[in-house]
Amino acid sequence: MIGDIIVFWTVVKDVHSFLSGRADNKKENTIEAHKAINTAFIKTYDYLRNKKGEYVPNPELAEVWNNASSAVMKIDKDMGTTLYYKSRFWLDPDLYFNLNRADEIIELNQVVSEMEKLRMKL
Repeated sequence: MIGDIIVFWTVVKDVHSFLSGRADNKKENTIEAHKAINTAFIKTYDYLRNKKGEYVPNPELAEVWNNASSAVMKIDKDMGTTLYYKSRFWLDPDLYFNLNRADEIIELNQVVSEMEKLRMKL
């Protein structure tokens, strides 16, 4: 009887440790995703608003959105894919405009909303 209780308690502790580790990992992934999106947002906002940027190829913006995409895919595949398209957009904006696909690109106000959703998960 005592042996069964010890085995049961060990299993409970192991399951709790496993689930706690997964929760901590998910939280860390969420924090990293938020940080990556925020970095991409800041750089894009600065480029478009403060520097009066135009929609011209910008490899730096493509890279930060690609980093955001990779980070977000760990927690939300669909949003990660959306950010991937944003990355591709910055490689050649005219291509998206010429193909009438610019509406597929998430806008900065929508990015703010997605960052808030991530923050709420913490």
